[in-house]
Amino acid sequence: MAGPIGLISNPSSGHNRDQFEGIRSRIEGYPSIHHRITHCTADIRPVLQELADLNVRVLAINGGDGTVAAILGALLESKPFVTPPLIALLPGGTANMSAGDVGLRGSLNKAVTDFCRWSEGNRETANKIAQRAMLRVVIDTDQPERYGMFLGGGAVIHGTEYAHKEIHSRGLRDDFSLALGTLRTVWGVVRDDPEFNQQVDITLSLEDSDPTQYSTLILAVSTLQRLAFGMRPFWSTEPGAIRLTLMEQGCTRFARTFFSIVRGRHSRNAMPASGYHSHNTNRVTLKMEGKINLDGELLQVAQAATISASEPLAFLRL
Repeated sequence: MAGPIGLISNPSSGHNRDQFEGIRSRIEGYPSIHHRITHCTADIRPVLQELADLNVRVLAINGGDGTVAAILGALLESKPFVTPPLIALLPGGTANMSAGDVGLRGSLNKAVTDFCRWSEGNRETANKIAQRAMLRVVIDTDQPERYGMFLGGGAVIHGTEYAHKEIHSRGLRDDFSLALGTLRTVWGVVRDDPEFNQQVDITLSLEDSDPTQYSTLILAVSTLQRLAFGMRPFWSTEPGAIRLTLMEQGCTRFARTFFSIVRGRHSRNAMPASGYHSHNTNRVTLKMEGKINLDGELLQVAQAATISASEPLAFLRL
């Protein structure tokens, strides 16, 4: 894949905060990479247009899940490229869930080294491209569209708030910190800790299906196949780019079934009669009042959130 390469970095993202200057110096040694730095969302669209004018064929993003969502959302909305570029995700953030599934894995330094070597080589892409859509999210109809690759609700919110307060504030910003947050959430649910085990009423509609109300314990919606630290909590075989798993309040054998599900092993207990639901779809509506987590950002929903799948993008996996 010949031609110039674009790279957009957010120096404020998790792992970039203490590594960015060294990374920038290393990238400067590769003239085929046009490196641009953004400091706020207002910088994104002008930078995308600049890279499109340079006929960039590969667009790398060095940042966290929120940065990836903002850049790819702007790319889908403004369409500055005649043909969408191949996307390469570098794990410069805290969670790096998107990069873990369809990006460059390993540490940020390793990913940057691998990407620079690939850019100077023959840029082989055989068996290294994955297709994924984005989640297009509209909250309460009067808010602008937002994009992401993971949306969570219920105990996911309480786990996120705990991680921000007790884990990330202590400098832990990797898969290990996410594992700690997840384990603390599960422990809180098992112990019936009111901080983690709170009822969230969600009325769920898939495509044009009749709505169903659930007293929700955990909600996970994503276009990714692999979530943080290798979790694979989706088991539906239905068609659709969006994967959804919902666990109801009072679901049976919670701890054992939860850990079986996230390891990608479909437990025999993971069935609707036991309070476990998984679906694939291209559109879902959540009627609810409360918070959702969209790629790490907590958003308030007053009435409903409508989630649809964007057109698929091509991602480089190295």
